Amino acid sequence: MITHDHPYFFLAKLYQNEDAIFHLSKYKYVADSLFDEREFISVRATELTESWLESAINSLDPEYELALHSKVLIRNRTYHIPMIDFSISGSFTTEAVNRMRYFLPKNVMLNMEIYDSGRSFHAYSTTLIQPKKWIEFMGRLLLINSRKDQHIVDTRWVGHRLIGGFSSLRWSNNTNQYLGLPRRIPFPT
Repeated sequence: MITHDHPYFFLAKLYQNEDAIFHLSKYKYVADSLFDEREFISVRATELTESWLESAINSLDPEYELALHSKVLIRNRTYHIPMIDFSISGSFTTEAVNRMRYFLPKNVMLNMEIYDSGRSFHAYSTTLIQPKKWIEFMGRLLLINSRKDQHIVDTRWVGHRLIGGFSSLRWSNNTNQYLGLPRRIPFPT
């Protein structure tokens, strides 16, 4: 069962656009693979309800998880939800936030929340961006990582998502691969 600190609720203002179509997938994680096995799902904003999400999670086969994709279709135009998969484990630091503020667009940062995903962290912004800006955003994510310090952003995730053409973050906790549902944490300042 999802709770109010799940990313679904943070992104709820995006579902208010009745013309929007959101994309999700049921996927099977395979370590060190080029592609994940995915079943794609398209959902109209008016249908993307808490009960729909609960039902989708409950319908997952044992080896599958549910993920939200960054691509959103609004009146036949594609946009992306800025998403980040971090490689940070333990606690999220103000140093990481400072590097994000330096490299990411201000409007994306101002509308962002961070989630503990169990083993690391995820982030979402409610500032939709166009496909060309999404590619730039993904490049900026790589620049957040310092040359000498531990990486902040999961570079393998960025590579997979660029190949796939969309970002994707897990919304369920159905397999033993993960430690819990994503849950919002206070934004470090």
